[in-house]
Amino acid sequence: MTKFGQAEYIDFMARIFSDKLDKILESAEKQNFNIKNTEDIYRKFPSSQDAA
Repeated sequence: MTKFGQAEYIDFMARIFSDKLDKILESAEKQNFNIKNTEDIYRKFPSSQDAA
């Protein structure tokens, strides 16, 4: 295993955090897009509560 100095360790951890954050934000963005599309689609249909 490679030995890290303090600065190298902090840089390494920052890179890992950045990579994971990018993946989290990308998946959250896709989920928000899907939710928005679903809401737009269902706005076109009358709800069952309106029919009652």
